[in-house]
Amino acid sequence: MTVLLCAIVASGASAESNGNQAVTVLLQNSAGVPRPILRRAEMEASRIFRAAGVEIAWNDCSATHDCHHTPGPNEFIVSIVRDGHTSSDLVYGVAFLDETGQGKYADIFFRRIAESSGVAEANVARLLGTVTAHELGHLLLGLRGHTSGGLMTPVWKENTLQSVQMGSLLFTGTQASRIKARIGSCSAIQARGTTEFTLVHNLPLKP
Repeated sequence: MTVLLCAIVASGASAESNGNQAVTVLLQNSAGVPRPILRRAEMEASRIFRAAGVEIAWNDCSATHDCHHTPGPNEFIVSIVRDGHTSSDLVYGVAFLDETGQGKYADIFFRRIAESSGVAEANVARLLGTVTAHELGHLLLGLRGHTSGGLMTPVWKENTLQSVQMGSLLFTGTQASRIKARIGSCSAIQARGTTEFTLVHNLPLKP
């Protein structure tokens, strides 16, 4: 089975920790993902970003009720929903970018992740965290987010999925540098609305 991640073009701050750059993720758990799985997924995404020199502060909107505002500089909204309206049921998530490559919002489709990663909760959590890191990567890297290797590779074959489960699928050094530079300049970026969508890439997760 082939599983796709896609980024979509749409028209329309945290303190640094340990010397790293920092972002805040406002997490909306509309899919009702069990808290233990969600927490492990957050830890996995945080670990991936920490390896790139970036700390993530998680704001669980269902617990804090503090997400009803336009995201500020270095704030991003990730919504975990049960399913999505996409051209294929093999799509895991979408990131929304405007024509200049700026974006604040990403959706993750939990049912598809859970059904494709087996019954082990640890596998579901790790894949959920890795998909979340990939989509956040698109929000921070912009329109040219894909590379031939690492977390942002456009095609995830069997060896890539093995790297996911081993925890070794990370941003490349170049990507890490671009992400940190983007975070440093985010204070001038304003969130934009979304009105129309154009599919810009597919990411097969299995051969």
